[in-house]
Amino acid sequence: MKTLIIYFSQTGGTKKIAEAIRTGIKSVGAECDLIKIKNVDPSGLRKYDLIGFGTPTFFYREPLNVQRFINNLPEMQNMHAFIFATHGSCLGNTFYYLSEELKEKGFVVIGAFDSYSDSSLQFYPKPMHTYGHPDEIELKEAEEFGKKICRISEKIRQGNLNLIPNFKLIEDTWWAKDSKLLTPKTLRMISPKFQINMEKCTQCMLCQTECPGDAVDISTNPPEIQKEGCIFCWFCEKVCPTGAIEADWSIIRANTKSNLRKYIKLLEEAEKQGKFRPYVDYRKIR
Repeated sequence: MKTLIIYFSQTGGTKKIAEAIRTGIKSVGAECDLIKIKNVDPSGLRKYDLIGFGTPTFFYREPLNVQRFINNLPEMQNMHAFIFATHGSCLGNTFYYLSEELKEKGFVVIGAFDSYSDSSLQFYPKPMHTYGHPDEIELKEAEEFGKKICRISEKIRQGNLNLIPNFKLIEDTWWAKDSKLLTPKTLRMISPKFQINMEKCTQCMLCQTECPGDAVDISTNPPEIQKEGCIFCWFCEKVCPTGAIEADWSIIRANTKSNLRKYIKLLEEAEKQGKFRPYVDYRKIR
């Protein structure tokens, strides 16, 4: 079996899970290539038997760049796919939307895996609740998932269609309601307006090369940032080595204080169920 894992990762958590899944796939004798989403040539996907798509969860679903990538894929009739995601406290409807988008392109989604991952946003405290994740247990679980997904693919090809999962859209929770409100238009309105301080900027191009939405252009005068295509990850500001990208985080920090309390409740319930292992006292994070 020839497999491919396509992933988007910023802080490294999703990449770790992708690598662990690949280890599991290769351990059962299957070939497995691993590639970042920005480096994918869609015309070469048909040579694979099974394709995995990995992403962090943004605003309770997959990020805008992942949505655009899938929407621009060619028709892949009956191609087997699996999906995986990392998240800070809430997976949201990530699997539902990913599976629906892939089905539109002809994929058959045969499995899914998720894990916690350390996340660090500029307007939240440090460390965050999920510090230390994905941990060794999650990485081992991801490896086992890689082994299992190959067997599932083979059984489905043999006619066992009952193994194909069905992902439900969740609509009756606070986070589902928030997710519907967080459209690209709304995100642009609430996002801090970034400015590039040219006295600090060395034109190292790091913000441009690391931008997943190709929304930064340092070559223009003045440089452009948060252009059309921005996915509101705010990663460019975070990675700037000289602090040349400046933003006022006070408004969004004030507006998201209540989210911390909600995240704590989600993690407390997950910890009771044995799904979450804390490595910091997350109840004290304010």
